[in-house]
Order: sequence, then C-alpha cells, then structure tokens
Amino acid sequence: MFVVIPLVSLGLLVLILSCKKDSCWRSAILQAAMIWGVLLTAITEILSFFKLLSFGWVLGLWLLCSIGLGLLYHNIVKKRKRHNIVGAEHPKTFELATRLTDAVPLPPIDSAENGYIWREPRLRMLLLGIVLIVTTVGLIALVAPPNTNDSMGYHMPRVMHWIQNQSVAAYPTNYTAQLFLSPWSAFAILHFQILSGSDRFVNLVQWLSMVGSIAGISLVAKQMGANIYGQTFAAIFCATLPMGILQGSSTQNDYVVAFWLICLVYYILLAVQDQTGKTYFWQIGISLGLAIFTKPTAYLYSSAFLLWLVISKVKQLGWQKIWKPASGAAILALLINLLHFSRNLELFHHPLGTSPDYIIYTNRAFSIPLFLSNITRNLALHFSTPSPSINRFFINVLTLIHSTFNVDINDPRTSSSNFQLNTLINHEDLAGNGLHLLLIVVSLAFLSLKWKKKFSNSPVLNYILCIVAGFILFCLILAWTPFHTRLHLGMFVLSSAFVGCVISKVWRPKLVITSAFILLILSLPLLLFNENRPIIANSNFIKAGQVENIFNTDRITLYFMGRRYFKEPTIEAANFIKSQQCSEVGISFDKLDIYEYPLWVLLRENTNKNYRIQHVAVNNVSSVKSKLYPFSDFNPCIIFDTSGSVFERMPGEQSKYVKKWSLFPASVFIKTKDGN
Repeated sequence: MFVVIPLVSLGLLVLILSCKKDSCWRSAILQAAMIWGVLLTAITEILSFFKLLSFGWVLGLWLLCSIGLGLLYHNIVKKRKRHNIVGAEHPKTFELATRLTDAVPLPPIDSAENGYIWREPRLRMLLLGIVLIVTTVGLIALVAPPNTNDSMGYHMPRVMHWIQNQSVAAYPTNYTAQLFLSPWSAFAILHFQILSGSDRFVNLVQWLSMVGSIAGISLVAKQMGANIYGQTFAAIFCATLPMGILQGSSTQNDYVVAFWLICLVYYILLAVQDQTGKTYFWQIGISLGLAIFTKPTAYLYSSAFLLWLVISKVKQLGWQKIWKPASGAAILALLINLLHFSRNLELFHHPLGTSPDYIIYTNRAFSIPLFLSNITRNLALHFSTPSPSINRFFINVLTLIHSTFNVDINDPRTSSSNFQLNTLINHEDLAGNGLHLLLIVVSLAFLSLKWKKKFSNSPVLNYILCIVAGFILFCLILAWTPFHTRLHLGMFVLSSAFVGCVISKVWRPKLVITSAFILLILSLPLLLFNENRPIIANSNFIKAGQVENIFNTDRITLYFMGRRYFKEPTIEAANFIKSQQCSEVGISFDKLDIYEYPLWVLLRENTNKNYRIQHVAVNNVSSVKSKLYPFSDFNPCIIFDTSGSVFERMPGEQSKYVKKWSLFPASVFIKTKDGN
C-alpha cells in the first residue's frame, strides 16, 4: 500500500505545524495541506522535466519527504519534552490519542471549544452526523471506480498519457481539455495511480478535499466571530451540500479548488483583521497559486477577496509597506503555475489555453438584459426537481420573464445549450443546492435587519459581498450550461461560514441545532442514491426495475454509468484488439462524445502485453506534437475509432487500414500488410 506514503507526509506536516505556538489543529491542517500541495507539484514537475514519472522515482521522493518530516517531528517532540512542555494540560478528549501517538498535545486555543462540544450531547450528535456523511462518501470513493463523464473524457485519460510518457508535457490529442485545463487535482491523482498501480484510490483526492473543507470552513466561521454553534452549523452546511456529497467520491476538481479557496480566504481574513502589520502573504500566495492551478473558477471567486485584502492593508500600512509582500505573494502564485502556463503558451499562445470552437466557455456578447438572464438561469438550476412537469412549469415562467425584456432564454451568444432543468437531482453534474441557497438568502435578510445591532464590527458583510461579487463575475464571463451547479460548489462552500456566522448571532441555539439536524436528515437520499455511484439504487430502478449499486455491480460496468451505450462496443472492441498481435493502438473519438479512459482499463486488464496508446487523426493545435519524438515514431497497427470519420482526417491512410470489427459507435481498423 505505497499510496499511503504521501499521506504519511501530510499527516506529519499536520503534527509538526500543530506544535507551533498559538496554533490549532484546523489551521495546522490548512497549512500542512498547502505545503504538501507545493511538494506534490514540485515532485511532479521535476520528475516530468527529466521524463522520470515512474513508480520508483515517485515512491523514492515521497519516502525521502516522509523520513525527513518524521525526523523533524521527532526532534521537535524531543525538544519540547526537554522543556517540560508535554506535561501541559489539554482536553480529556485528546488524552488517549496523545498517549498513543506520543504527540505534542493540541494547543489550548481550541481546548475550551473542543471540551464544550463533547459535553454538549446535541453538538456531539451533529458531529457524529458529519462523520457519518464523510465516512459514507469515503466508502463510496474507495469501492466505486471513477466514472463521471469528465473523468472518462479528460481527468483520467490525461493521467494515463502522463504515465505512459513519464512526463506531463503536451501530447497529440483529439480533446485539448486534456492539455490546457489546470492540472493540480490530476497531479494528485497521478501520484495515487502510480503508487497503487490502479485507480482504486484516485477518488480520495476529492474526498480529502471535502474533509479539509468541512474543517476549514468552520475555522473561517470562527475567524468571523461565529460561536461554537455557528462553527458547527457552518460545517453541517458544507457537509450536506448536495453537489458536495455527490462530487466528494469522484475525480472532479470542484471540491479541491473549494478547499484551496478556503485556505486563501482564511489567511485573507487573518491579514485584514491583524493590527500588528502581519500580512500572511506567503500563505496567501501559495493558496492562491494552488487554487488557480486546480481550476480557472478560482480567478472569479478569489478576485474580490484579493481586492478587499489590498484595500484593507493599504489603508492600514500604506502602499510603501504593502507592495513588497504583495509582489511576493503574486510571484509565489505565478511560480506554482509557471510551467503549466509555459506549456500552454507554447502550444496555444495563451497561458490559460484556448477551448475548441465547438465548445462555448465564455459569453460572446454583453448587455444588461443578457447579464440578468445569466443570473436568473444560474440561480434557477438549483431548483430543479424530480418532476418533469414542475420543471417545465419553471422553464415556462422563466421564458416568459425573459420575453418581457426581449431576451431569448436560449441566446446562443451566452448559452452552450438550450435552457433546461434536469430531473436527475442526484447526479453530480446536475444537482442543485436549493435549500442551501434559500438559507443564504435568509441569512442575507437577517444581516440587513440586524446589521447595526449584531454585525457592525464584524467582517461578515465584506465577506458575503466578495462571494456575491464572485458570482457576478461568473455570470458576466461564463456562458450558461446545465452543468453550472457543479462550478458553483466553491461559492456555496465559502457561503457556509457566512450562514453559520449570521444564524449563530440571530437564532437561539435550539433553532440552530434543529436546522442542522434537518440538513443532515435531508442529505441521506443523496448519500444512498448517487446516480453514478449508488449505495442502494439509482434511476435505473425506476426505468428498468433493476437495482444496481456499487456492491452488486461489477467494476467494469460501473465505468460506463455515464455512457451505458459505450459499454458493449468498448468491451468487445478491447477484446478484439487483445486478440490481435499488436501493441500500438491508435485512438480517435467523436469530439462531442469522448469516453476514453475505459479503453485504457480494458486493454490493460488480464494481459501481460504493454500497449502503447496514442491519439491519431489529430486536427487541432496539438497535432504539431505528432511530429516530435516520442510521438513521431508511433506506428499504430490498430485504430479504435468512434468518430466515424477518422480517415477523412488522415488523407491517404484509408488504403492502409481495413475495418475488421464494428459495433456502433465503435469501429476497429487493422493495418494491412501493404501498409507496412
């Protein structure tokens, strides 16, 4: 189980940072994760530069890190024992764990709160509810394979190409999202995949981010003045987000970026509230760098917080004292992303890359009516229902509203598809956070009513204004798609602290606890009936009367939950390919329906043959890589194709290959003897 070695390094970092004076276990988790994230990035980029991304090198470097951190922690404990620090008082809750691990006791900053939580039965039950959610999502993450559409199309395929090439450098591909999109989450998956030799642990990247987000957001709530009830409610709000529960067991990256945003916002709050002149800019620079290295939505959600930070520190210290640490933070963020930006600049002539013409990511027109249209459509996604008739009613109402200000609800300049509300509210690409959105609105109302009495000395107003500003930027820049609720996850996770802070100041503890229990109860269906990775069943029970879940369905079938019609063609094509004396397999996919990863799994299952797999018939900017070593010496003897027009993009090649097998939408072509 070599995959635990990087996690050992992470755990040691938490223990070391818990030893710092005036630290607490939650802030130690955030700092440790940031350092670990930079370590993982550095290991990946260094090994990639020398084309050494392999099991031995990855394991060796993580072992060195773990040994070094273990020695450092041992010396810290030894030093503290020598100064009689280990005998300090600490909560009884942690005494057993301290004796078992010989760890330095947690600093007293959290002691009173931890002790109160465990003396209050209702809070104990709420924390156990969080543990139940986290444990269940973790179980799903371990048992089920990655199987969301993005996982099959670019998250996992890019990892497989990197392992094959022993480098994260660009390669020829029919789907350029595998190249230009921010890769940190995929870097972490890469390490888990290499060290375990399978995809059994790759879903844990999102799950660990979920756990870190729940702990971190309660700390953010505390920093804004929330009492123990508010901090607990913030954690419950975060843990019960429908989109978060469904995504927490996948290889998506929205929870990962949400965690880095929590780190960023926490240190921004510390910097804004610090009166001693401390800036926390190195923590801010690293967390910002990791956030944008994970997903571009970080630019949108972090902008207003960064502006708030700069304005506050300039007022407090003056520009002369702020420009150097601010520049240092910017340089840190840039350094983390530098090699990825350079790869994109080389290939796409833009640091963020460029999307294909057939994919609309950004708005192509701007006006006030179009902007309002985007706001209403993005908010409406969170109120999808399982009832088609109710959804149709909402769509008709929204269409009527749009007609009043002469805007087409399906305006192609601001839409990637026609407006829709989906009945699959248990799907990680489509689920809404309707109840949580209503709680945010209620909290905004209480904030306005109780501002002078309860919040005049609190940063809560600036905090929520920054979140709203991030949502406004989101609607201004990004074209609407039915999958935007997934991209909203970071905004809702950050809003957890706002809601916890507000209701803890205006509601009685009994009402706070009752509301938290309601959220926990309502989250149960999402835990049990995840559409792609169900514990009990999914919508196929209603459609076909068939109960399928992660325990009674074989792993191969689970890969195809998002594209069932690909299962039989891909399995049979893989079996046919393995029956041939060929190890170099060209692949070509329909540009709008790419489901690549299962083919990698099937070709490597129950075989000793080392297949080399590479995209062919590439007609985008990455085609230039086909002319460079090692891609230039690729000579496929078999081509797997779902595009139906592979040879139209390979002029002169049709005569060299003969179609030997076909089952819609897949075909397999074999090179003829005359084709050399």
